Amino acid sequence: MTSTPPRFADRLLRFFCDPYLLEEVQGDLHEEFAYQVQRVGERRARWRYWRDVLGFIRPLAGRSRTGRSQTGGPSFMKRRQRNDPSTFFLNAAMIRNYVAIALRQLWKNQLFSLINITGLTVGLAVSMFIALYVWHEFHYDRFEPFADRTYQIVSVAKYGDQEVTFSGLHESFGRAIQQQIPEAEAVVRFSAGLGEVVLQSDQNHRFKESAIGFADQSMLSVMGLRLLHGDAKTALSEPSRMVLTRQLAEKYFGAQNPVGKTLIFDKQYPFTVSGVLDDLPTNSVIQFNGLVSLNSMPALGARHQDTYQRTGFLTTYLVLRQGAKVSQVEKKLDKVKVGVNFVDASAKIFLEPLPTLHLGGHGDGARNERQSLYILLTVALVILVLAVINYVSLTTARATKRAREVGVRKAIGGQRSELISQFFVESFLTTTLAFLLSLILLQVLFPWANQALDLHMDKRVLTQGPYWGVMIGLWLSCSLLSGSYPALLLSGFRPALVLKGNVSSRQSGASVRRVFTTVQFTASIGLLICSVVLYTQMQFLLTKSLGIDRAQVVGLRIDGDMVPQFSGLRDKIRQWAGSENVAVTNTQLFTNNIMTYFLQAEKTKKQLMVNSMTVDKPFFAMMGIRWQYPPLGWEAGPVTKELNIYNQTLIKEAGIASDPRQQAAPFKNEPTDGVVNDFHVRSLHGPVSPMRLTVVSDTNRTMLADGGYILVRLNPQTNVPQALDHLKELYNAHQPTSPFDYYFLDEAYNKLYASETRLMQLFNGFTGLTLLVACLGLLGLMTFTVEVRTKEIGVRKVLGASVAGIVMLLSGDFLKLIGLALVIASPIAWWAMNSWLQDFAYKIDIEWWVFALAGGLTAGIALLTVSMQSLKAALTNPVKSLRSE
Repeated sequence: MTSTPPRFADRLLRFFCDPYLLEEVQGDLHEEFAYQVQRVGERRARWRYWRDVLGFIRPLAGRSRTGRSQTGGPSFMKRRQRNDPSTFFLNAAMIRNYVAIALRQLWKNQLFSLINITGLTVGLAVSMFIALYVWHEFHYDRFEPFADRTYQIVSVAKYGDQEVTFSGLHESFGRAIQQQIPEAEAVVRFSAGLGEVVLQSDQNHRFKESAIGFADQSMLSVMGLRLLHGDAKTALSEPSRMVLTRQLAEKYFGAQNPVGKTLIFDKQYPFTVSGVLDDLPTNSVIQFNGLVSLNSMPALGARHQDTYQRTGFLTTYLVLRQGAKVSQVEKKLDKVKVGVNFVDASAKIFLEPLPTLHLGGHGDGARNERQSLYILLTVALVILVLAVINYVSLTTARATKRAREVGVRKAIGGQRSELISQFFVESFLTTTLAFLLSLILLQVLFPWANQALDLHMDKRVLTQGPYWGVMIGLWLSCSLLSGSYPALLLSGFRPALVLKGNVSSRQSGASVRRVFTTVQFTASIGLLICSVVLYTQMQFLLTKSLGIDRAQVVGLRIDGDMVPQFSGLRDKIRQWAGSENVAVTNTQLFTNNIMTYFLQAEKTKKQLMVNSMTVDKPFFAMMGIRWQYPPLGWEAGPVTKELNIYNQTLIKEAGIASDPRQQAAPFKNEPTDGVVNDFHVRSLHGPVSPMRLTVVSDTNRTMLADGGYILVRLNPQTNVPQALDHLKELYNAHQPTSPFDYYFLDEAYNKLYASETRLMQLFNGFTGLTLLVACLGLLGLMTFTVEVRTKEIGVRKVLGASVAGIVMLLSGDFLKLIGLALVIASPIAWWAMNSWLQDFAYKIDIEWWVFALAGGLTAGIALLTVSMQSLKAALTNPVKSLRSE
């Protein structure tokens, strides 16, 4: 049997070799193959045949203009046979020519250039801002030197049907870890603070500060916190030492170095400033204004000593050694907790990686934050795509204007690759100008947007290398996407047809532009529907009756050491505001500072998570809380003993029916003195929680032991600043030891929805920008439509067409596309917002009018956008229109 060379090698040779050389080259290779079969055998001959074929293909690496390879031998590669010398189309001279043509096109078509650049600038600026925020949120706590090995210890316990996560641990737990877990390289114990505290450097610098935390000496080095002044190794090593942030140091000591100076803590404890920290990174879960050495706590009075000895208040971080397995350490931690005070024996210990705490921790908060970020990322992508679509639509719409240019260039020898390069250079130049403008816009608007939207980003994120890598990738991707379709479409025109003026709608991309316009308005209507739902839900949350009247109520903070002056201050305020408008409680309402207990119901044996407050008798009437079963003799006179008041939810969860006052106590030794209707003291994300209110007499001071609040309802006609000034005078007249401090209940309630409010503001802004980009594209398309249909409009007017008829003719096609966009966008937006609303226990129903409003607004804005050009065309003298052709 005759041996034959490898067939695939022959096909490869035919593909790469010039046809006029193929017979000669292939014949020589076959003769050599036959000789090698006889000499070394068929198997080795086939390998050598492959080697020889690949050897002929090797000159692919380069070819000189004479047709010979750069190695000196002949080139066997296929190439277009041309009589003129070939020129590489991306040399410097050609690029200069492309740029000059691109600049000429931009200047010649100023309106379309302005629309394209404006649309791309807005799209890129918004996308970069959202990308910056999302990048910032997803890169929390990556700067710490041991971030990849640092974990927060959390315990998860089940109480009844609820799974509760605790991040606070007793101080002894950290010490036990160091002794019993060899895999622990370092342990950091940290508390963000125990509420507000008064700091004083001199008589003129005395303020109430929040977030004055406590930490181990290892905090600074392990968490990578940089000191501007002081030594990180010793700054928190001894009692009575304090580290300040730069802003706090400047507030109390100005521009001087405060290390070694004294700061009075909590009105009586002198501390030495041992360090000043640089500004803390905003993308970190560890935030504070100052740090006190943890070993100082036992000497800071009874309150701090009790907290240190009896509560789990410390967030504990663990740095594992290299190679340590998290699952094994978690098992050991379960054993460590045995014998350590104040750790629930049924709780399960978990280690959560530090970089994932912000968006990946236990609880619904992190999940909701991630959901919001994905929504914003989708919006950014949509806006950028719409800006690119604008460019593509307007560029292809002008295809008929540039068809003859393409035809002439092809007729005189221009290659399609050269034309593609030309159009890509135009796209690259446009997107580069837009990119530079968007960078300027981002730098200018960043501080304003950051503050207005309460995003807590500093300008350091603008200098991060990875972020700029993403930005450059975004710029190049935008250039490529915006240039691809126009380049392929325009370079594909056939010279013979376009020079005769025969360019079909298919060739000019009309169908694609209709699809693009539909996509633009689908996105715009969808975002508008989402914005309307967000606004309606927020209005529902902010105006819904809570069962408690929070309007015009201001809470004055009363510190525990003001107990002797409390009665006199309260009476003075009652004289000024009216006794029916003043009440007292130990709790700051609508915050996370409400005391919570886990109590077992006597009847059902069910574990209940119960919110607890202490109040006085006027609290109920002043706050508008309605009674279901008032205490016996409630209206007869003042309260003389402590009363236990429960809400409806607690009574129901405890399994008590009929009149609870005549039933057994819901909890051991805690009988029911009265029942109130449910009212909310937290956000409406969840249902009303079981609540216990302890009512004490006017003469009882126990509820102010740890501080409390005097609630004052202001008259609706009251001048609020003047009222606050008067309250401050009354407060200062009683020689307080703390500065005047207050909060408004309605503002505190609104802050519960800060995340949703921020999302709504972002959505509203981005929806407006999306409509702007879509309308810019619509304006450009209408302008071009009027240009190409000038003669048709003139003929119609000569034949008797009315102005309204011509306007409807020009606008009708766009309105049809908007109708189609409404049909497509409505179910998508409904599904997205219905999913978002599931996070609320109290929510609106998405009504039909939301979709009608979004469609009507979009159609109205679109009509306003096109009306200028369509009216201008309809009112033009037909003689001029016909003459223009």
